[in-house]
Amino acid sequence: MDNNYNNQNDQFNQAPMDPYNGSMPPQGGPKGKAIASMVTGICSIIPGCCWIWLGLPLAIVALVLGYLSRKNNEDGKGMAIAGIVCGVVGIVVVIINIILVIALKDSADSLMAWVQEQSKAALFIK
Repeated sequence: MDNNYNNQNDQFNQAPMDPYNGSMPPQGGPKGKAIASMVTGICSIIPGCCWIWLGLPLAIVALVLGYLSRKNNEDGKGMAIAGIVCGVVGIVVVIINIILVIALKDSADSLMAWVQEQSKAALFIK
């Protein structure tokens, strides 16, 4: 006794066909490391300007995740590269911020002293 269900069972295990052009949908997709690398890389740029303690770790995480995604040849190559580039930009922004803070520290101290001196002088005028 031969029934057709046993002979044609393999057709039910295939991915569904695209109804618009009859082709199979692409398999896989971007992996989590590539997406996380891109997101943390983008998020490292703005905090790198103001909060060094937040921008630098985000940039390092973006670099590591992007490198691991590329090393393992996972899907999402463009997102991994974007994460690496944004991570490098985030680190550069943090370094520039640190240099500016060190270079302008004396200027900021003298500016604050001048503002306090002027505010005390303004009190005597009234």
